Amino acid sequence: MTDLLLDAGGELAGFYAAEPELVAEFSERYPNARLVGSAAEILESADIDLVAGAAIPDERASLGIAVMRHGKDYLADKPGFTTLEQLADARAVQRETRRIYSICYSERFQNRATVRAGELVQSGAIGRPLQTVGLGPHRLNAPSRPAWFFERSRYGGILNDIGSHQADQFLFFTGSTSAEVVASQVANFAHPEYPGLEDFGDMVLRGDGGTSYVRVDWFTPDGLGTWGDGRLTILGTEGYIELRKYIDIAGRPGGDHLFLVDRQTTRYMDCRDGDLPFGPRLLDDVRNRTETAMTQAHAFLASELALRAQAAARSARPQAVAA
Repeated sequence: MTDLLLDAGGELAGFYAAEPELVAEFSERYPNARLVGSAAEILESADIDLVAGAAIPDERASLGIAVMRHGKDYLADKPGFTTLEQLADARAVQRETRRIYSICYSERFQNRATVRAGELVQSGAIGRPLQTVGLGPHRLNAPSRPAWFFERSRYGGILNDIGSHQADQFLFFTGSTSAEVVASQVANFAHPEYPGLEDFGDMVLRGDGGTSYVRVDWFTPDGLGTWGDGRLTILGTEGYIELRKYIDIAGRPGGDHLFLVDRQTTRYMDCRDGDLPFGPRLLDDVRNRTETAMTQAHAFLASELALRAQAAARSARPQAVAA
């Protein structure tokens, strides 16, 4: 998120972390960054307009609320919340303060193929969008993970965590402004040594602009050349788009692959040189009090869908079915 904001023309005014190892890592990457003595110093600074935070997920809402109450805008890493109660509190404070509570849904904002797909869909390239199918596999790499990663209450569950990306894309590509969870399920299929981990989840969503099926998991095998074979298919009345975001397995090198099929032909588009407009638009919104990067209603609704799917999820473990 720091790179995103710096590339957009923002100035890194300072940073804070309580953990020495995080301070060291951030300072190495940004040697000119100024370490401040406390989070309060950032909140109370008159020179700071926007605060970006990637705290442990269950701490992000309280930070965002404090940021807004101090008259600043907030960019949270996803997930922006771990409970519906946190979301309700943030909505109330956002209405009161009129500050921005943005969430970095990076699978859309920081993936050039997804940005290009948005342009194509909005131009009518596949007709009216009907459904998205989002697949979000991830590599677990358990030894590298901190203890909180395996605590359900801290990361909010798999559908809330990595499923929030997919909820965002469903709303965006179908143009839905209201939506509901049709069905959802989660499981820990293969990691009994981590009882708080959910390694699989899926959900079906329905909105006023279309529907979606989402599957997320922690089963990327070591043989894959990246952390996950993230894919998105957008079905329209006149064609469809498939995105192979991070890898085209046994195919073209690199990421940001887009395939478009319409009534005339099938086309491949290499999107690696495309623009990433989220950062500049967010900074414009901070300056001008607009909503060009993402509307506040959209940011909250994507989180709400993921949270409600998580709360309603049944067990996905195989069960005997009565005849």
